[in-house]
Amino acid sequence: MAELAWTDNYLRLSAPTALKRLEQTFIYHRGHDELYELDAAGLAFLSRCDGSCLGSELTDDDTFVQFCLNEGLLEAIAEPSPISVPIAQGPTPSLRYLELQLLHDCNLRCRHCYLGSPTPTRLKLTDAVAISTEFANKGGLKLMISGGEPLLYSELRSFIEQTEELPIRRVLISNGTLIEAENCGWLAIDEIQVSLDGWREGHNLMRGDGSFEQTLAGIKAARRAGIPVSLATMIHRGNLQEFEQMQRFAEEIDAISWGVDFLCDVGNLTRNRSLNVPLEQAAPLLEYGFGGGYHGPSEGYACGRHLLTVLPDGNAVKCGFYPDASLGDARDGLIDCWLKLEHIPLSALECHSCPALTQCGGGCRFRAPHPLAPDPAMCARYGIDPTRFHS
Repeated sequence: MAELAWTDNYLRLSAPTALKRLEQTFIYHRGHDELYELDAAGLAFLSRCDGSCLGSELTDDDTFVQFCLNEGLLEAIAEPSPISVPIAQGPTPSLRYLELQLLHDCNLRCRHCYLGSPTPTRLKLTDAVAISTEFANKGGLKLMISGGEPLLYSELRSFIEQTEELPIRRVLISNGTLIEAENCGWLAIDEIQVSLDGWREGHNLMRGDGSFEQTLAGIKAARRAGIPVSLATMIHRGNLQEFEQMQRFAEEIDAISWGVDFLCDVGNLTRNRSLNVPLEQAAPLLEYGFGGGYHGPSEGYACGRHLLTVLPDGNAVKCGFYPDASLGDARDGLIDCWLKLEHIPLSALECHSCPALTQCGGGCRFRAPHPLAPDPAMCARYGIDPTRFHS
């Protein structure tokens, strides 16, 4: 029996998609982590794709419908099956990425951990779900579920179950050592980001003897369960010769991204500064990284234009490196906290005239000596002398 054309089927937004009004209007596919910008006609059409109307009743634009079907934004179904098609309205600037630190406890004692010694504070399940829901309702895209080690959060399974229907991409940020076949059965999330700080020798130097084997076992368990995995690596003196091996492993597991970054002189690293590598030596290794990020600049502003972090005590901060600069208690209103954040224009930086500014986006404001100074790590990456900008 011949398959019906889309015109003779009922068109419905696919389950992983949602309409978002941010700075522009988009349809977001959380499975692909992809934003597709819409014009007024596209929005009007997609907002009517609720599974109650035949394609022929909605449009005659075959090119656009075929694109949406091929990208997994739409599905064509034989019988009517209506759904709700809300359009989330975001604030300005839009809050697209939220790091939710459920706890600061961890089963490892990494020599470079920026959090320092673990603390017993944990975010209540009801608060974690409420904050995540507000984030989703206000146009959020990606929720980073982190810690500490989030798999130590006793109510993680309940949290995942209670946020499953939210139209956001949920990413678990883990050291990987506690991932196993059993918990992979209920880790119904879109991605696990695992810290891999070298191959055997380099990783164990940072994270403790035996941690490498546990981390690899966790990554492989996740992949066997069909959970996409991304990697995150900090450059240090023990892994300089291990990037080729890590690159082969990233290809082997079909990693969806690999974030490579410099160490920050905070937390446990202040007692382990021998791990540092001269910036000029470390900078070329950044080229191994691939895929998207969420800390970066956009629209003429420095890092963190669309990012917020919520700590285990409920306080909202610019990112995890600013625990003492609270914007308020997210439990009393996440967006209220977000709107208090001051965003730094690239034009205000001391290095605003730098020819590499477009590429580096001003780098990391925490690494910079002060909020408007050049980031020396990015200067090293692009071969710029940061002292040329000193006032």
